[in-house]
Amino acid sequence: MKVKLISFVFSETGFRRNRIILTMMLAGITNGMVMLIINDVSKDFNEINLRNILLFALCIGAFVFCRKYSEYHAQSGVQQAISNKHLTLIDKLRKSELVHYEKIGKMSIITNITDNSQIIYESTRLMVHSMTASIMLLFSFGYIAYLSLAAFAMCVVILGIGIVIYKHGQKDIIRLYHEFQEKDQLFFESLNHFLDGFKEIKINLKRSDDIYQNEFSRNIDDSLVLKFQSEKKVVSNMVFGQTMFFLLMAGIVFLLPQIDDVESETMMSITAIVLFISGAIGLLIESIPMIIKADMALDNLVHLETKLDESKEPDQHACSDLYKDFKELSLDELHYDYVNAQGQAMFGIGPMHFALKRGEITFIVGGNGSGKTTLLKNLTGLYSPKSGHIKVDNKIVEVSNYNDFRSLLSIVLTDFHLFDKLYGLDHLDGKKVNELLKKLQVDHKTRFENGRFTNLDLSTGQRKRIALIVALLEDKPVVVFDEVAADQDPEFRDFYYHDILPELKKANKMVLVVSHDDRYFDVADTLIKLEYGKIVKLEGNGDKQHD
Repeated sequence: MKVKLISFVFSETGFRRNRIILTMMLAGITNGMVMLIINDVSKDFNEINLRNILLFALCIGAFVFCRKYSEYHAQSGVQQAISNKHLTLIDKLRKSELVHYEKIGKMSIITNITDNSQIIYESTRLMVHSMTASIMLLFSFGYIAYLSLAAFAMCVVILGIGIVIYKHGQKDIIRLYHEFQEKDQLFFESLNHFLDGFKEIKINLKRSDDIYQNEFSRNIDDSLVLKFQSEKKVVSNMVFGQTMFFLLMAGIVFLLPQIDDVESETMMSITAIVLFISGAIGLLIESIPMIIKADMALDNLVHLETKLDESKEPDQHACSDLYKDFKELSLDELHYDYVNAQGQAMFGIGPMHFALKRGEITFIVGGNGSGKTTLLKNLTGLYSPKSGHIKVDNKIVEVSNYNDFRSLLSIVLTDFHLFDKLYGLDHLDGKKVNELLKKLQVDHKTRFENGRFTNLDLSTGQRKRIALIVALLEDKPVVVFDEVAADQDPEFRDFYYHDILPELKKANKMVLVVSHDDRYFDVADTLIKLEYGKIVKLEGNGDKQHD
């Protein structure tokens, strides 16, 4: 059976790999040498042999050095490899399509990266100990073969039978590990829903009881049953391993003298060796379950990386001047469908056909579920349309140019996230940020100091104002605001529609706003109304069109 953890450690330790292997082997050999020296000294305790004392000290010193070297460099190599793996996964994640990220799920990514990485790191130490113990066992069995071929053959037969039975038991343990891992994944998915929907849980006792009893309790109970079953088999396997050692000892003591003419002094030496290796055998048996978990953790990381590879956007062709001084952005028969796991279309939008111009304000209106958010995600390049195109100045935006296209936009969606630092904004004037905080009336709640906001524990409306400030600071030619005026007081709402949006228009920005505030619809140059994913009304500049 291939141990993936060993392959991972040695593939990631680079130029240190051969030294780690050599020092592990020397640690195992010197450990075995200590046993030989003690065995030799035990033959005559009356005479102190200076040579044996020096050999004993030399072996202990070599063992300590080799053990420390192999363990430290294996651990540091794996820690570096895990850190590199984290960066690789994050790099691939940031290049993934949004729709695939949403399918993978935030909780799945977090648990995969954190829990699996910790298991791999902790198991590496056990792996080094186990490999050192294995070398010592090989050395010891070689010495037993030197003393008595019959004793060596007995060890091979008894341990061979034990290993076959032990491996058979391990198959059930691995199966149970996979099953309860799947149950744990369901638990984390439920936990993600629970945390994201805490307000809805709090307001509805029936919903709270339902998710607690039928999701958390059931998944935890099912997982516990599988964990108890796996632990029972792990314990049985470990006890079986120890029992095989006792059978080996019994075979040496009771059976060996009957089948081979072994001198009593040799018999004592073999018995002492078998007792000496009992600790190494116990260590190997106890390490196997953890190493199996580490192999599963590596599989999980590989599986996550494979998903991210499949989610990767097409290679991007960077061209900073591609859309320089553009005037119009349009959708040409754009269509998008959400599909279920079977590939069947559920809800969709389109075909969409309209144009947006710089220096104009466009409102998108419609009820919940009308397709406004889906339209924004397509229009901003976060989703790739199933058919149709986005055009800039009547030139099709190819998927390979989406990064350049997205660089034109600043967005504030309803599910926006606030970073405490203003990433991507170089040479930022903190005074300007604080002036905007004051202008948008949140300077009494937070300040911008030492390159970050001092407080983001704010109300939803205040957080939207911070997000609006970030969009203003980015100073992109296209701004997209999804329900930014919601959760605001009437005074700020009026300021938003009659001051902020006209200022952006005056600065020749293309302003796209999702709004339900019909009393401010007169601010828009163009109004697009959606129902069930289709445009039912498009008004602009005195003209009216109906799809």
